[in-house]
Amino acid sequence: MTKGHSVKAVKARTTAIALAGILALSACSGTTSAETAAVVDGRVITEQQVREATEQINTAFPREQQPFTASEILTLLIRAPYVIDAAAQSGRPQSESAARSLPEFEKLGEAPAESTVDVLRAELSAQNLDQSAAQALTQKFNSLDLTVSPRYGTFDAARAQLVADTPNWLVPAPAAPAQ
Repeated sequence: MTKGHSVKAVKARTTAIALAGILALSACSGTTSAETAAVVDGRVITEQQVREATEQINTAFPREQQPFTASEILTLLIRAPYVIDAAAQSGRPQSESAARSLPEFEKLGEAPAESTVDVLRAELSAQNLDQSAAQALTQKFNSLDLTVSPRYGTFDAARAQLVADTPNWLVPAPAAPAQ
């Protein structure tokens, strides 16, 4: 082998190794579908974000009847940025610091996760929206490019919430005859 061929072979091998490394690393970045709760207009909501927000909100704001479910919290995470934007556009934004300073967070013993703050900020913002802003949000929810993990159901844009799916293999029982 001549010197020119040897250099080309080394360069080709080095390039191939570098390319393989880049491809391997790019496969490790991001989230896998098992870690993804929803993708909303390209924004990924992870299972970890849903878990953290659910745990923290149930600790800080316990409900007497039944704790918040992961589906309810995912619904709030899906809606959060749009509600926050609508409040800002109507001149009634709620700051992140206002949400973080809620006294209920003292029960956590730690700073709330970003996903928890987003949910609370959106809920505080929603209280200040007028009817026209609410209608605009409904239109926005109808236009979302949204994929939800099947374990949470499907997003009903008209109600702006997740609803449980009924598998197509389940057939409802016939109504009992009147007696």
